[in-house]
Amino acid sequence: MKKNRAGLAQSVALLSMWLAHSAPAVAADCETGSDGTAQQAEQKVTLLERLVGGDGSVQKVLDSGQTDAIASIEAAREAATQARESLEAGCAGTAAELANRGLNEASQALWLVQNNVAVGQPEYQALHRRTTGYLSMLEAESAESQGIGASDLAGIRRQLDRAELMAVNGQYSEAISLLEPAANRLERRLVVIREQQAADNGRESNDPEHEYVYLGEQYRAYLGLLQQLTDGRQLAMSKQQTYDFVLANAARLNDTATAQAGNGDWQAALTSMGEAVNNCQSAIRLIGVMN
Repeated sequence: MKKNRAGLAQSVALLSMWLAHSAPAVAADCETGSDGTAQQAEQKVTLLERLVGGDGSVQKVLDSGQTDAIASIEAAREAATQARESLEAGCAGTAAELANRGLNEASQALWLVQNNVAVGQPEYQALHRRTTGYLSMLEAESAESQGIGASDLAGIRRQLDRAELMAVNGQYSEAISLLEPAANRLERRLVVIREQQAADNGRESNDPEHEYVYLGEQYRAYLGLLQQLTDGRQLAMSKQQTYDFVLANAARLNDTATAQAGNGDWQAALTSMGEAVNNCQSAIRLIGVMN
């Protein structure tokens, strides 16, 4: 028992030290978020505060003696405190991020105490990351390009909130079923946007340097999308090998284009960068996302 308590004290101390060191970074990196973020952040922070406020579930964790579960609850409480402070400071985006972290910690603590296999937890977490990533990427596009109305986007945010609450209660299968349609819709829309932007690069331009810069932006946008698309996905071995080869080829072509642009050979740089973008499109097709 003394050994367990010592381990708990060490874990909590280390965790507290990490959170203390991270607090100035959060304050320095104040994310205000987009319109409506403050309301969403308030809902998430309130939910987290209610979860870690000493109700029966939390007391069960504290009484369990399980070091990892108690450390997760302490981390969730710290996240709740920092989230509320960020929200009051006008940093709604930061507050929402901290609240998400706290909700994940609280969910982990409850799962540990339940002492059973949380079927679907890793799949839910990967799907949640993809969905939130897609939503951020789509909201970064112009309203004309998004192709999904503001009311529908608000509905997707509500689905994310409901899924988070389900996950806290261990209902991972239900949370996955709720999020999958939204994630599929968002990823298909992002693929359409990227392919349309890439197609627009086929137009003739009297300024190859400007066109090269635009192609480079599209290449980086594709890489960001691919990172989201592959989060938590498992490809067949043959497809994975081809996917890795295609992405490596895209990176090589990007490096070649950079060198050619540095030498002022803009036409060659355009050709190389265009091929890098084409390889990214091939990678998306290998994942199996249809627009």
